[in-house]
Amino acid sequence: MIIVLDSNEYINYLSKNALLLDKLVSNSRNVIYINETITKEVINNLNEYLVKKFYDFLFRNNINPFDKKIPFSLLEKYKRLGLKKGDIVIAAFCDDINADYIVTENRHFLKDVKFDKFKVITLADFVKIM
Repeated sequence: MIIVLDSNEYINYLSKNALLLDKLVSNSRNVIYINETITKEVINNLNEYLVKKFYDFLFRNNINPFDKKIPFSLLEKYKRLGLKKGDIVIAAFCDDINADYIVTENRHFLKDVKFDKFKVITLADFVKIM
């Protein structure tokens, strides 16, 4: 499965020791991607010590960085759905890499919009279906 973890999953894991993420990353069937937008959001919300732990987590768990430019047409698609600025980029990123899931605690993603290309799910719910 191709999975994108929203920034809140990394932040919760590193700052609150929410260890549920360990189950997701330890499953070899899961291929996890991260892009620049998510990375910046995480870094902006962690202290220097936790930023180092964040990078260590990425390398240790083979999280795949994605630096390809997202097609403008995908950004426009998600803008038309009414998503907010950062959410537009993340949804377009999920679409571009053919993600199966975005794992997030973000209520905006979870309640308002149904996506045709990927599913939005909380970490707790994802671990239940793995």
